[in-house]
Amino acid sequence: MTAADETASVDFTPPPEITALLSKRAHKLRMLPAIATEALELAKNPDCTISQFAAVVERDVKLASDMLKIANGALYCPASPILNLHRAVVRLGFRECQYLIMTASIASLMNRLPLEQEWIREVHTRHSFNTALLAVYLNRMLHFGFLGEEFTAGLMHDFGRILIAIVAPDKFQEIDPMDFDESPETLERERALIGTDHCRLGAWYAKQQKLPSALSDVILNHHQPELAEEGKVLATLIATADHMANHLQRFEEAEGYDPQSNPFWPDLSEHADPCVEKHFFELAPALMEVAQRDAESLLQC
Repeated sequence: MTAADETASVDFTPPPEITALLSKRAHKLRMLPAIATEALELAKNPDCTISQFAAVVERDVKLASDMLKIANGALYCPASPILNLHRAVVRLGFRECQYLIMTASIASLMNRLPLEQEWIREVHTRHSFNTALLAVYLNRMLHFGFLGEEFTAGLMHDFGRILIAIVAPDKFQEIDPMDFDESPETLERERALIGTDHCRLGAWYAKQQKLPSALSDVILNHHQPELAEEGKVLATLIATADHMANHLQRFEEAEGYDPQSNPFWPDLSEHADPCVEKHFFELAPALMEVAQRDAESLLQC
């Protein structure tokens, strides 16, 4: 059986009791608000103008405000402030603005999810932003050409962990101690305790929310990116960044990180210029420090 066949054969629909709990506890929370969905659909039209796109997004004041905060933050570091959505689209382009919409919507949703223990949200959000920013900086260093999807995927990759906290708050720490010391047994433990794992649950929820299939593929396979069907390079990029972010979460600094311990780098490097491998080993700790600093900046927005 090929990796693609193995992935396709996995039924990641959660047990009925899990879907019922999610429906009860988070049924009012849409990952993408109606305006965001409308804007993303409009952007697919080749005749869509910048003014039309901006006019739709501006109908959701909070979404527009969140997008501008991110566009002016550490992620893009514009030479001059981006004051309105029209300028944001001109500066960044339609494709990147589509992922900016998803990023702003997802970040907002994270703050609205009904969690009994606030520390889970704080730890998860910090790890998600660290992973997302590391994916951005690795993408730039390796010249993969992603235009925002790497940040969104990094932000979303562990979303299933938050969903587990929602449906199983009483035994969440037994299911997921959030020690960021991950192994193949991590997912096995989750499946044994609740009948699913955070990868499958997150991917299922992303599909329910009609996010791009390549994004749900990354969420499903970020622990085993070789199984990804649509976005193998993106999944491997996120897995590489996630490994680095796990170190930051455990030790709160880049010092002591051994880039050669990253099990996903060999596969990722196959898609990059051979001379980049040396730069990765030299620059990985510095990238981690920058990502950690910039994540703190974005979290304060």
